Amino acid sequence: MNTNTTITFKPAPPPKPDYSEIYTSPTFHQHEPLGNCNKGTYVEIYIPDNPNYGDNGTLKAVIYLHGFALGASEIYRSHLEHLVKQGYYVIYPNYQHGFCNFPKCRFETILELAEEALRPFPISPQKWINSAINSAVNAYEQVNLVKPEVETYLFGHSLGGLFALSWNYYAREKVPVNMLPKQIVVADPVPDSESNIPKRIREIIKDVGGFKDKIDIQTTGDLLKVPVAILHGYEDTIIDKGTWKKSFKYIASNQKAMYLSFSDEYGFPAIYANHEQATVDTSFLREVVTEKYLNGSGKEDNLNWRFIWYALDQVVRGTRADQLQFDMGRWSDGIPITPILRFL
Repeated sequence: MNTNTTITFKPAPPPKPDYSEIYTSPTFHQHEPLGNCNKGTYVEIYIPDNPNYGDNGTLKAVIYLHGFALGASEIYRSHLEHLVKQGYYVIYPNYQHGFCNFPKCRFETILELAEEALRPFPISPQKWINSAINSAVNAYEQVNLVKPEVETYLFGHSLGGLFALSWNYYAREKVPVNMLPKQIVVADPVPDSESNIPKRIREIIKDVGGFKDKIDIQTTGDLLKVPVAILHGYEDTIIDKGTWKKSFKYIASNQKAMYLSFSDEYGFPAIYANHEQATVDTSFLREVVTEKYLNGSGKEDNLNWRFIWYALDQVVRGTRADQLQFDMGRWSDGIPITPILRFL
C-alpha cells in the first residue's frame, strides 16, 4: 500500500439559486407543437398556468432563438422552463430542418444534425430567420398573444443571437407591433451568418452548393434601436471577443453593452466561459466531439444561473440591458468566482 498518496479536494462551485420566490407559476404546460420539423416551421410554445402580468398588467413573452444546428429544445430546456415558471410565455422556433428533439440513438443524431445543418442547398440564412419569424407569428396567434398588451423580449444564442439582433430588420413589416422586442439579450452571437460555421463544414457547404445569402450586423444593425445586452465568453474560440469591437458600432442603439464572462478552474467542477456557456445539455454528441466542433459542452452551471439566465431575468423585469449587474457567487471555501466584466 502506498502511504504517500495524497488526495486534494477542490472547493465546490456555488449551488443553484433558490428560485422559489420568483417562480410565480411553478406549473406550466406546452401547447401542441406547431408546424413541420422537416420544413423549418416547427415551433414549441410554453404556457404558464399562472401568467405574470407584471406591475402594469401586461403579459410578457420571450422568443428564444437557438444556435446553428442546435434546434432540439433539450439543448436549452431548463432555461426555457426557468422562464415559463416565472409566468412568461416562451416561444421556441426551430427554424432549420430536422433535429427538433434528441433522437434515441447516436447514429440517428448524426443524420439529423447533418440534415439540419446542410439541407436544403444552397444554404439560406434569410430563409431561416424568416421561418423563425413566421413560426413565432403562428405561435402568437394560436395562444392569443397578438394584442397590444403583450411585451416581447428576444433571446438568442450564437447564430440565433445574430437573428435576434436582426429581428427588427426582417420582421418590421411582417409582425404585429407587439412582436417587435422591447429589449434583446444575446449570448455569444455571431456578427454574420457564416462566422460560426466550422471551417471544415463551411468547405463542404461551398462544395455542394454554398450559401445563397448572408445576414450581417453591419446591415441589420441600422434598425436595432432598443436596449441590447451581448453576453460573451472570454474562452469563446468560435467567435473571438475582439470580433465585436468592430461590429459593435453597427448596432444603432445608444443603450447597448457587451459583458464578458471568464473561465474559473479554481474549484471542481471548473467553470468554462466558452461558446456553449448558454446551453445546458449537449449530450446528443460525445464530449470530445462537442469540444472540437462546438468549443465546449453544454452543462447547466453557474454561468447559466448567474450570468446568462440572470441577465435575461433582469431585462424582462425592467432593468435596461446596458445597466445589468452580476454577482457570480463564491467557491465553497469563500473565494469569489471570477467576476463579469463590462467589455464594451
